Amino acid sequence: MKITDIQCHIMSIPTLDNTQVRRNWTFVQVDTDEGIAGWGEATTEYHEMAVKAQVETELKPRLLGMDPTDVERIWQLGHRDFWWRKGVVHTSAMSGIDQALWDIAGKAAGLPVFKLLGGKVREKVRCYARNDFGARTPEEAVKGTIERGFDAFKSGWGPLTKPYDCQKQAQVAIEQFTQLRELFGPDVALMMDAAGMFTPQSAHRLIEGLQPLNLLFVEEPTNQDTLEPTLRLKRDFPDVPIAIGERQITRWDFRPWFEQQAIDVCQADTCHIGGISELMKIAHFAEIYGIRMAPHNPYGPVALAASAHAAAAMQNFLILEHCRLEPWFDQVQTLKVPLVQGHVDINELGKRPGLGVELDMELVKSRSFIALGASRYVTYDGSTPLL
Repeated sequence: MKITDIQCHIMSIPTLDNTQVRRNWTFVQVDTDEGIAGWGEATTEYHEMAVKAQVETELKPRLLGMDPTDVERIWQLGHRDFWWRKGVVHTSAMSGIDQALWDIAGKAAGLPVFKLLGGKVREKVRCYARNDFGARTPEEAVKGTIERGFDAFKSGWGPLTKPYDCQKQAQVAIEQFTQLRELFGPDVALMMDAAGMFTPQSAHRLIEGLQPLNLLFVEEPTNQDTLEPTLRLKRDFPDVPIAIGERQITRWDFRPWFEQQAIDVCQADTCHIGGISELMKIAHFAEIYGIRMAPHNPYGPVALAASAHAAAAMQNFLILEHCRLEPWFDQVQTLKVPLVQGHVDINELGKRPGLGVELDMELVKSRSFIALGASRYVTYDGSTPLL
Protein backbone atom coordinates (compact mmCIF):
# COMPACT_ATOMS: atom_id res chain seq x y z
CA MET A 1 0.00 0.00 0.00
CA LYS A 2 1.22 3.50 -0.86
CA ILE A 3 0.18 7.04 -0.03
CA THR A 4 -1.28 8.72 -3.12
CA ASP A 5 -2.57 12.02 -1.77
CA ILE A 6 -2.79 14.16 1.38
CA GLN A 7 -5.33 16.95 1.73
CA CYS A 8 -6.30 19.42 4.44
CA HIS A 9 -9.94 20.47 4.85
CA ILE A 10 -10.87 23.41 7.08
CA MET A 11 -14.45 23.74 8.40
CA SER A 12 -15.60 26.88 10.21
CA ILE A 13 -17.93 26.45 13.19
CA PRO A 14 -20.22 29.40 14.04
CA THR A 15 -21.45 30.53 17.43
CA LEU A 16 -24.98 29.48 18.36
CA ASP A 17 -26.35 32.86 17.27
CA ASN A 18 -24.44 32.51 13.98
CA THR A 19 -22.89 35.97 14.34
CA GLN A 20 -19.20 34.97 14.41
CA VAL A 21 -16.89 31.99 14.07
CA ARG A 22 -16.24 29.85 17.16
CA ARG A 23 -13.50 27.59 15.78
CA ASN A 24 -12.09 26.17 12.56
CA TRP A 25 -11.79 22.39 12.56
CA THR A 26 -8.82 21.26 10.46
CA PHE A 27 -9.21 17.73 9.08
CA VAL A 28 -6.41 15.84 7.33
CA GLN A 29 -7.23 13.19 4.72
CA VAL A 30 -4.63 10.64 3.60
CA ASP A 31 -5.51 8.53 0.53
CA THR A 32 -3.89 5.29 -0.62
CA ASP A 33 -3.64 3.23 -3.80
CA GLU A 34 -5.76 0.49 -2.19
CA GLY A 35 -8.75 2.76 -1.70
CA ILE A 36 -8.31 3.07 2.07
CA ALA A 37 -8.51 6.66 3.33
CA GLY A 38 -7.51 7.80 6.79
CA TRP A 39 -8.71 10.77 8.83
CA GLY A 40 -6.76 12.95 11.23
CA GLU A 41 -7.29 16.32 12.86
CA ALA A 42 -4.84 19.20 13.20
CA THR A 43 -7.06 22.00 14.54
CA THR A 44 -4.81 24.88 15.65
CA GLU A 45 -6.42 28.24 16.40
CA TYR A 46 -4.96 31.24 14.54
CA HIS A 47 -2.63 28.98 12.52
CA GLU A 48 -5.12 27.07 10.36
CA MET A 49 -3.86 28.22 6.96
CA ALA A 50 -0.23 27.76 7.98
CA VAL A 51 -0.98 24.17 9.08
CA LYS A 52 -2.77 23.50 5.80
CA ALA A 53 0.24 24.79 3.86
CA GLN A 54 2.64 22.71 5.94
CA VAL A 55 0.59 19.56 5.28
CA GLU A 56 0.13 20.09 1.56
CA THR A 57 3.34 21.84 0.46
CA GLU A 58 6.04 20.49 2.79
CA LEU A 59 4.96 17.11 4.18
CA LYS A 60 2.88 15.74 1.31
CA PRO A 61 5.77 15.67 -1.27
CA ARG A 62 7.97 13.84 1.22
CA LEU A 63 5.34 11.19 2.02
CA LEU A 64 3.82 10.37 -1.37
CA GLY A 65 4.62 6.77 -2.32
CA MET A 66 5.45 5.69 1.24
CA ASP A 67 3.73 2.83 3.03
CA PRO A 68 1.16 4.48 5.35
CA THR A 69 1.40 1.63 7.84
CA ASP A 70 5.04 2.54 8.52
CA VAL A 71 3.70 5.00 11.07
CA GLU A 72 6.83 5.35 13.19
CA ARG A 73 9.10 5.71 10.19
CA ILE A 74 6.95 8.52 8.82
CA TRP A 75 6.81 10.23 12.22
CA GLN A 76 10.60 10.17 12.51
CA LEU A 77 10.97 11.49 8.97
CA GLY A 78 8.52 14.30 9.72
CA HIS A 79 10.41 15.19 12.88
CA ARG A 80 14.01 14.82 11.70
CA ASP A 81 13.86 15.77 8.01
CA PHE A 82 13.56 19.47 8.85
CA TRP A 83 16.22 21.87 10.09
CA TRP A 84 13.64 23.81 12.16
CA ARG A 85 12.18 21.15 14.43
CA LYS A 86 9.05 21.42 16.51
CA GLY A 87 6.98 24.59 16.40
CA VAL A 88 3.21 24.28 16.71
CA VAL A 89 2.52 24.62 12.97
CA HIS A 90 4.76 21.73 11.99
CA THR A 91 3.88 19.43 14.87
CA SER A 92 0.17 20.08 14.36
CA ALA A 93 0.52 19.20 10.68
CA MET A 94 2.36 16.03 11.68
CA SER A 95 -0.32 15.28 14.28
CA GLY A 96 -3.09 15.26 11.70
CA ILE A 97 -1.12 13.01 9.38
CA ASP A 98 -0.11 10.65 12.19
CA GLN A 99 -3.73 10.17 13.29
CA ALA A 100 -4.74 9.47 9.69
CA LEU A 101 -1.96 6.87 9.35
CA TRP A 102 -3.18 5.04 12.45
CA ASP A 103 -6.69 5.15 10.99
CA ILE A 104 -5.40 3.55 7.77
CA ALA A 105 -3.37 0.95 9.65
CA GLY A 106 -6.42 -0.05 11.68
CA LYS A 107 -8.66 -0.26 8.63
CA ALA A 108 -6.08 -2.32 6.73
CA ALA A 109 -5.74 -4.74 9.65
CA GLY A 110 -9.47 -4.82 10.40
CA LEU A 111 -8.75 -3.68 13.98
CA PRO A 112 -9.54 -0.62 16.10
CA VAL A 113 -6.54 1.61 16.69
CA PHE A 114 -6.41 0.88 20.42
CA LYS A 115 -5.74 -2.78 19.58
CA LEU A 116 -2.69 -1.72 17.58
CA LEU A 117 -1.53 0.33 20.58
CA GLY A 118 -1.45 -2.76 22.80
CA GLY A 119 -5.12 -3.22 23.60
CA LYS A 120 -7.49 -1.60 26.05
CA VAL A 121 -6.88 -1.23 29.77
CA ARG A 122 -10.41 0.14 30.43
CA GLU A 123 -13.95 -0.32 29.17
CA LYS A 124 -14.86 3.35 28.85
CA VAL A 125 -13.14 6.73 28.63
CA ARG A 126 -14.49 9.35 31.02
CA CYS A 127 -15.02 12.79 29.47
CA TYR A 128 -15.70 16.17 30.99
CA ALA A 129 -18.00 18.86 29.63
CA ARG A 130 -17.24 22.51 29.01
CA ASN A 131 -19.65 25.42 28.94
CA ASP A 132 -19.94 25.32 25.14
CA PHE A 133 -23.64 24.52 24.68
CA GLY A 134 -24.96 28.04 25.10
CA ALA A 135 -25.51 28.29 28.85
CA ARG A 136 -25.85 31.90 29.97
CA THR A 137 -25.81 31.32 33.74
CA PRO A 138 -24.11 28.88 36.13
CA GLU A 139 -27.51 27.26 36.71
CA GLU A 140 -27.93 26.62 32.97
CA ALA A 141 -24.39 25.22 32.78
CA VAL A 142 -25.13 22.75 35.57
CA LYS A 143 -28.45 21.73 34.03
CA GLY A 144 -26.93 21.21 30.57
CA THR A 145 -24.02 19.19 31.94
CA ILE A 146 -26.19 16.82 33.96
CA GLU A 147 -28.78 16.43 31.18
CA ARG A 148 -26.03 15.36 28.79
CA GLY A 149 -24.85 12.67 31.19
CA PHE A 150 -21.51 14.17 32.27
CA ASP A 151 -20.22 13.85 35.83
CA ALA A 152 -17.33 16.29 35.32
CA PHE A 153 -17.23 19.95 34.28
CA LYS A 154 -14.53 22.51 33.50
CA SER A 155 -14.90 26.27 33.35
CA GLY A 156 -12.67 29.31 33.10
CA TRP A 157 -11.93 32.32 35.26
CA GLY A 158 -15.35 34.00 35.19
CA PRO A 159 -16.33 37.39 33.75
CA LEU A 160 -13.19 39.23 32.72
CA THR A 161 -12.20 42.27 34.76
CA LYS A 162 -11.74 45.38 32.61
CA PRO A 163 -9.12 46.70 32.74
CA TYR A 164 -7.56 43.35 33.50
CA ASP A 165 -6.46 42.95 37.14
CA CYS A 166 -5.19 39.48 38.06
CA GLN A 167 -5.78 39.88 41.81
CA LYS A 168 -9.40 40.91 41.25
CA GLN A 169 -9.76 38.17 38.63
CA ALA A 170 -8.63 35.58 41.18
CA GLN A 171 -11.44 36.63 43.49
CA VAL A 172 -13.96 36.49 40.61
CA ALA A 173 -12.85 32.94 39.81
CA ILE A 174 -13.02 31.83 43.46
CA GLU A 175 -16.56 33.16 43.78
CA GLN A 176 -17.64 31.49 40.54
CA PHE A 177 -16.29 28.09 41.53
CA THR A 178 -17.73 28.35 45.02
CA GLN A 179 -21.13 28.81 43.37
CA LEU A 180 -20.51 25.94 40.91
CA ARG A 181 -19.57 23.59 43.75
CA GLU A 182 -22.77 24.49 45.58
CA LEU A 183 -24.87 23.93 42.44
CA PHE A 184 -23.20 20.70 41.32
CA GLY A 185 -22.81 19.20 44.77
CA PRO A 186 -19.87 17.10 45.99
CA ASP A 187 -20.04 14.23 43.48
CA VAL A 188 -19.38 16.07 40.19
CA ALA A 189 -15.70 16.62 39.38
CA LEU A 190 -14.83 20.28 38.82
CA MET A 191 -11.81 21.70 37.03
CA MET A 192 -10.67 25.26 36.47
CA ASP A 193 -8.87 26.46 33.35
CA ALA A 194 -6.83 29.46 34.49
CA ALA A 195 -5.29 29.79 30.98
CA GLY A 196 -2.02 31.16 32.34
CA MET A 197 -3.87 34.38 33.27
CA PHE A 198 -2.34 34.87 36.72
CA THR A 199 0.95 36.11 38.15
CA PRO A 200 2.65 33.79 40.66
CA GLN A 201 1.26 35.90 43.52
CA SER A 202 -2.34 36.05 42.25
CA ALA A 203 -2.17 32.35 41.33
CA HIS A 204 -1.23 31.63 44.95
CA ARG A 205 -4.31 33.56 46.07
CA LEU A 206 -6.42 31.74 43.48
CA ILE A 207 -5.42 28.23 44.51
CA GLU A 208 -5.68 29.08 48.18
CA GLY A 209 -9.29 30.11 47.59
CA LEU A 210 -10.07 27.04 45.47
CA GLN A 211 -8.44 24.62 47.92
CA PRO A 212 -11.60 23.87 49.99
CA LEU A 213 -13.63 23.09 46.83
CA ASN A 214 -11.89 19.77 46.06
CA LEU A 215 -11.18 20.42 42.38
CA LEU A 216 -9.95 17.58 40.18
CA PHE A 217 -7.26 19.94 38.93
CA VAL A 218 -6.36 23.58 38.25
CA GLU A 219 -5.11 24.08 34.71
CA GLU A 220 -2.29 26.48 33.75
CA PRO A 221 -2.44 28.77 36.81
CA THR A 222 0.59 30.78 35.62
CA ASN A 223 2.47 31.64 32.45
CA GLN A 224 3.88 28.53 30.77
CA ASP A 225 7.10 30.03 29.42
CA THR A 226 8.96 28.81 32.53
CA LEU A 227 8.15 26.04 34.98
CA GLU A 228 9.42 27.52 38.25
CA PRO A 229 6.21 29.42 39.19
CA THR A 230 4.12 26.29 38.65
CA LEU A 231 6.62 24.21 40.59
CA ARG A 232 6.35 26.60 43.56
CA LEU A 233 2.55 26.37 43.51
CA LYS A 234 2.69 22.60 43.44
CA ARG A 235 5.00 22.60 46.46
CA ASP A 236 2.85 25.13 48.36
CA PHE A 237 -0.42 23.30 47.63
CA PRO A 238 0.38 19.58 47.39
CA ASP A 239 -3.30 18.64 47.78
CA VAL A 240 -4.45 20.71 44.76
CA PRO A 241 -3.54 18.90 41.51
CA ILE A 242 -1.88 21.17 38.94
CA ALA A 243 -2.37 20.46 35.22
CA ILE A 244 -0.49 21.82 32.21
CA GLY A 245 0.45 20.65 28.74
CA GLU A 246 -1.71 22.03 25.94
CA ARG A 247 1.08 24.42 24.89
CA GLN A 248 3.92 21.88 25.12
CA ILE A 249 4.86 19.94 21.99
CA THR A 250 6.63 16.56 21.81
CA ARG A 251 8.16 14.63 24.70
CA TRP A 252 11.17 16.92 24.71
CA ASP A 253 9.04 19.86 25.91
CA PHE A 254 7.53 17.76 28.70
CA ARG A 255 10.83 16.38 29.95
CA PRO A 256 11.75 19.17 32.45
CA TRP A 257 8.19 19.37 33.80
CA PHE A 258 8.19 15.63 34.48
CA GLU A 259 11.71 15.36 35.82
CA GLN A 260 11.23 18.26 38.25
CA GLN A 261 7.80 16.96 39.31
CA ALA A 262 6.31 20.35 38.44
CA ILE A 263 2.85 19.00 37.61
CA ASP A 264 0.35 16.34 38.64
CA VAL A 265 -1.69 16.08 35.43
CA CYS A 266 -0.40 16.17 31.85
CA GLN A 267 -2.66 17.73 29.19
CA ALA A 268 -0.79 16.80 26.04
CA ASP A 269 -2.89 17.47 22.94
CA THR A 270 -2.96 14.88 20.15
CA CYS A 271 -3.58 17.67 17.61
CA HIS A 272 -0.34 19.49 18.47
CA ILE A 273 2.26 17.18 20.01
CA GLY A 274 2.76 14.88 17.01
CA GLY A 275 -0.37 12.74 17.04
CA ILE A 276 -1.29 9.44 18.64
CA SER A 277 2.28 8.14 18.34
CA GLU A 278 3.69 10.94 20.47
CA LEU A 279 0.74 11.00 22.89
CA MET A 280 1.42 7.38 23.83
CA LYS A 281 5.13 8.02 24.32
CA ILE A 282 4.41 11.03 26.54
CA ALA A 283 1.90 8.97 28.54
CA HIS A 284 4.43 6.20 29.17
CA PHE A 285 7.03 8.82 30.12
CA ALA A 286 4.57 10.47 32.54
CA GLU A 287 3.69 7.12 34.11
CA ILE A 288 7.25 6.79 35.41
CA TYR A 289 6.69 9.92 37.54
CA GLY A 290 3.18 9.06 38.71
CA ILE A 291 1.67 11.80 36.51
CA ARG A 292 -1.88 11.28 35.21
CA MET A 293 -3.00 12.02 31.64
CA ALA A 294 -5.94 14.31 30.86
CA PRO A 295 -5.52 14.99 27.12
CA HIS A 296 -6.39 18.50 26.00
CA ASN A 297 -9.14 18.17 23.39
CA PRO A 298 -11.44 21.14 22.70
CA TYR A 299 -11.68 20.18 19.03
CA GLY A 300 -13.68 18.12 16.56
CA PRO A 301 -14.80 14.48 16.35
CA VAL A 302 -11.63 13.06 14.77
CA ALA A 303 -9.55 14.49 17.62
CA LEU A 304 -12.02 12.99 20.11
CA ALA A 305 -11.74 9.57 18.46
CA ALA A 306 -7.94 9.71 18.31
CA SER A 307 -7.67 10.79 21.95
CA ALA A 308 -10.16 8.13 23.08
CA HIS A 309 -8.23 5.31 21.39
CA ALA A 310 -5.02 6.46 23.07
CA ALA A 311 -6.78 6.87 26.42
CA ALA A 312 -8.18 3.35 26.17
CA ALA A 313 -4.63 1.98 25.95
CA MET A 314 -2.80 4.13 28.55
CA GLN A 315 -2.64 3.01 32.17
CA ASN A 316 -2.31 6.48 33.70
CA PHE A 317 -5.33 8.07 31.99
CA LEU A 318 -7.49 10.35 34.17
CA ILE A 319 -10.11 12.16 32.06
CA LEU A 320 -10.62 13.52 28.53
CA GLU A 321 -11.82 16.96 27.49
CA HIS A 322 -14.83 17.12 25.16
CA CYS A 323 -15.98 20.30 23.43
CA ARG A 324 -19.50 19.63 22.17
CA LEU A 325 -20.10 22.42 19.67
CA GLU A 326 -23.76 21.77 18.99
CA PRO A 327 -25.19 20.96 16.50
CA TRP A 328 -22.13 20.74 14.27
CA PHE A 329 -20.25 18.08 16.24
CA ASP A 330 -22.99 15.51 15.61
CA GLN A 331 -23.96 16.69 12.13
CA VAL A 332 -20.48 16.41 10.64
CA GLN A 333 -20.15 12.73 11.58
CA THR A 334 -21.59 10.04 9.31
CA LEU A 335 -20.12 7.43 11.68
CA LYS A 336 -20.19 8.88 15.18
CA VAL A 337 -17.86 8.43 18.13
CA PRO A 338 -19.95 6.39 20.63
CA LEU A 339 -20.32 8.95 23.43
CA VAL A 340 -22.72 7.60 26.05
CA GLN A 341 -23.52 9.30 29.37
CA GLY A 342 -20.34 11.35 29.37
CA HIS A 343 -18.08 8.42 28.41
CA VAL A 344 -16.70 7.05 25.14
CA ASP A 345 -17.82 3.41 24.96
CA ILE A 346 -14.62 1.54 24.14
CA ASN A 347 -16.35 -1.77 23.50
CA GLU A 348 -18.57 -0.13 20.87
CA LEU A 349 -15.57 1.72 19.42
CA GLY A 350 -13.78 -1.62 19.27
CA LYS A 351 -16.32 -2.95 16.77
CA ARG A 352 -14.96 -0.55 14.13
CA PRO A 353 -11.63 -0.70 12.30
CA GLY A 354 -9.33 2.30 12.50
CA LEU A 355 -10.42 5.35 14.46
CA GLY A 356 -14.08 4.51 13.95
CA VAL A 357 -15.25 7.93 12.79
CA GLU A 358 -16.23 9.16 9.31
CA LEU A 359 -17.10 12.68 8.11
CA ASP A 360 -19.75 14.26 5.91
CA MET A 361 -17.47 15.90 3.36
CA GLU A 362 -20.27 17.88 1.74
CA LEU A 363 -20.92 19.58 5.07
CA VAL A 364 -17.20 20.11 5.69
CA LYS A 365 -16.72 21.76 2.30
CA SER A 366 -19.85 23.88 2.68
CA ARG A 367 -18.33 25.82 5.59
CA SER A 368 -15.07 27.38 4.47
CA PHE A 369 -12.40 28.89 6.67
CA ILE A 370 -13.18 32.13 8.52
CA ALA A 371 -10.42 33.85 10.49
CA LEU A 372 -10.93 34.01 14.25
CA GLY A 373 -11.12 37.40 15.93
CA ALA A 374 -8.23 38.57 18.08
CA SER A 375 -8.40 38.10 21.84
CA ARG A 376 -6.58 40.74 23.88
CA TYR A 377 -6.20 41.62 27.57
CA VAL A 378 -5.31 45.17 28.56
CA THR A 379 -4.25 46.52 31.97
CA TYR A 380 -5.19 49.91 33.46
CA ASP A 381 -2.31 51.69 31.69
CA GLY A 382 -3.00 50.18 28.28
CA SER A 383 -0.19 47.63 28.38
CA THR A 384 -0.43 43.89 27.76
CA PRO A 385 -0.22 41.89 31.00
CA LEU A 386 2.61 39.42 31.56
CA LEU A 387 0.53 36.35 30.67
